[in-house]
Amino acid sequence: MASTNLIAFALQARARGFHIFPVEPGEKTPHTLTPGQPYTLRWGEAATNDLGRIIDYWTRWPDSNIGVACKPSSLLVVDCDVPKREYQMAGTQFAGLHDAFGPLVDGTDVYRHVCESLGGNWEEANATYRVCTGSMGCHYYYRWPDWVSAREASQASIAQGIVDIRCNSGQWGGYVLGAGSITRKGAYVSENASDVRPAPPWLVELCRRHEPVKTASPFRQPGRVGVLSGLVRTVEDAQEGNRNQSLLWAARAACADGIPLDDVLTALGDAYAAAGGDGGHRQAEATIRSAYRLQGRKA
Repeated sequence: MASTNLIAFALQARARGFHIFPVEPGEKTPHTLTPGQPYTLRWGEAATNDLGRIIDYWTRWPDSNIGVACKPSSLLVVDCDVPKREYQMAGTQFAGLHDAFGPLVDGTDVYRHVCESLGGNWEEANATYRVCTGSMGCHYYYRWPDWVSAREASQASIAQGIVDIRCNSGQWGGYVLGAGSITRKGAYVSENASDVRPAPPWLVELCRRHEPVKTASPFRQPGRVGVLSGLVRTVEDAQEGNRNQSLLWAARAACADGIPLDDVLTALGDAYAAAGGDGGHRQAEATIRSAYRLQGRKA
């Protein structure tokens, strides 16, 4: 892997208030301090937001990946992965999502379902700083509330192997690779320039429970499929409370059918707004674009 100077990305992470430390180039393990020796860096102690230390780290190891320590940074990061095989959710409480999205259900599909099942607002949960991972997954960054003890946090998976939580329990709370990092699977790229939003209350409570997540029955696939006109009727006929999910499904179906994005933005966006969908055309556009991004990963 070619040498890359990542100090600019390290400084960007610092500017966001993150406590960071160097990670082996191209890898996910803390940096080896002595060549040829097992790594001895205690990453939780090495993580820092101090400008001088960060410059020193990345001057010595300019191609080091960027580890973001969650507990020192007061972060809760939801790690949504891509499916490793078809029908990965079969046999789990999320198996019904395959009825809506087909054989490939990714972590974002599951996370959105959990959010909405627990009474959360997906538009708000999604409107935070996000990083696309090297495997085309997504990290959702949130601020852990300072009024909740770290001892109450849990890092249990929402869905084993596809949605995990990096929080601030334990001594250091886990870490994730920051934007700019590069692994064999690809680069970690900021999806937006948004601020890191406070963790939604439903997500905080989920982390405090220390028990498996329980959700309502998943979205049921609409009956009409195929051409764009049929997908328009699917959105028009959706029941209140299910319109945005129906729109997401219809847009993903349109993407899979090769229908141009601009055509879908107009047709499905108008149908959603006319049906009284929350947020009108603006929310419809965000949902449709998200659907094309998600479906595009699976092409």
